[in-house]
Amino acid sequence: MSRLLRLYLPLALSFQLMMLEGPSVQWAIGRLVETKINLAAWGLTMQLSLLIESPVIMLLATATALVKNTDTFLALRSFMLRIALWCTVVTAALAFTPLLDFVCLELLGQPTPIVEATRLPMQLMLLWSAAIAWRRFHQGVLVRQGQTQLVTYGTALRLVAVFLCALALSSLKILSGAATAAVAIMLGVLVEALSASSFARPVIRTLPTTRDGDEEPLTQQAIAKFHTPLAMTTLLTLAAGPLTSAAVARLPLATQTLAAFPVVFSALLLLRGWGFAVQEITVAQLKRETVPEATLSRFASIVGVVTTGLTLLLALTPLCNLYATALGVPHDLHSLVREGILWGALLPLIAATSSFVRGVLVARQNTKPIYRGMALGLSVQVLVLIAGVVAKLPALPLAALSFTLGGIAETAYLMGASKPAYASPTR
Repeated sequence: MSRLLRLYLPLALSFQLMMLEGPSVQWAIGRLVETKINLAAWGLTMQLSLLIESPVIMLLATATALVKNTDTFLALRSFMLRIALWCTVVTAALAFTPLLDFVCLELLGQPTPIVEATRLPMQLMLLWSAAIAWRRFHQGVLVRQGQTQLVTYGTALRLVAVFLCALALSSLKILSGAATAAVAIMLGVLVEALSASSFARPVIRTLPTTRDGDEEPLTQQAIAKFHTPLAMTTLLTLAAGPLTSAAVARLPLATQTLAAFPVVFSALLLLRGWGFAVQEITVAQLKRETVPEATLSRFASIVGVVTTGLTLLLALTPLCNLYATALGVPHDLHSLVREGILWGALLPLIAATSSFVRGVLVARQNTKPIYRGMALGLSVQVLVLIAGVVAKLPALPLAALSFTLGGIAETAYLMGASKPAYASPTR
């Protein structure tokens, strides 16, 4: 367990550092005018950007599983570049054409001031998906080779770049809060992408130059077959954000709730990030056959219980008000932030458990149940949101409850689908 912890901590810290950029830019927004509108606009910008980049996020898991030698590295790099290009085209179409108004006003029902404040940030995020694709691919190579500490170093550089840029721009007051956040986040991800490829270069040189004689070549079709279910899971996961915003916009106190929602979401991401790292560690250790599944399962449970306990501590103590105050969140939103975090307290436990089970399935190259589970989870979440809108339930508890029930449904399905894997012999 101690060896597993040494491998896990650098990657988990990388996730935590990455999640800290949300509060960092929210702090910058809190120092500028029209805080509520810009918090809501930044939340919408990130939801749309994350949805567009969903096909590239799982490149880390795909590279961890598939990059064995120079041939597989080059094949997967070609695949990554194609996806990155398509995501950039979609971003441009949304950010620079009337499509943004159609999506945000007509489909999502967002208030007009929030949509107008979203336009420039979306344009500034044009290269977001491409930079994420580049870094996730190279980080997967590092994780496959056990170099998780280098992933942490890159993410630390990213956070420093985000914070310094946000500090400078919020001091100069030359951009809106949401645009300030977009510039800072874009700079940070570019720094991390460059550092990831730099760190990976020596590792890539050590890869075997040829595959084993009985090993089939890795084709673009084979990569797509493996990666598509993973990309679909991320797409389904991230579709939940815009769908939740659409529901919230149709409930009372829409602007206030949409402003509080990204603060709640960032706080929960900070605590869920410890669980997200379980997936990559599970894939890497099962691929290398160094840690039994039972040990990894116990480890995931510990991570989940501890982080859910910390979430309850944050929600039920004065720490929540201190956190919101530190970010410059208007005082009339503090109770909404506390309420949202409390209703989402089980999400860290769900994240750790589902990440472990997904890792088991990815390691065995059985990825189809993953997107089926996500489809089930999203369906449950949508049904909860629809019922809540009809019943006019309080918006933030409804949002958190929908995420929780959807996550429980997904995790239960994945656990059932992975039972044959649990039954397999372990070392």
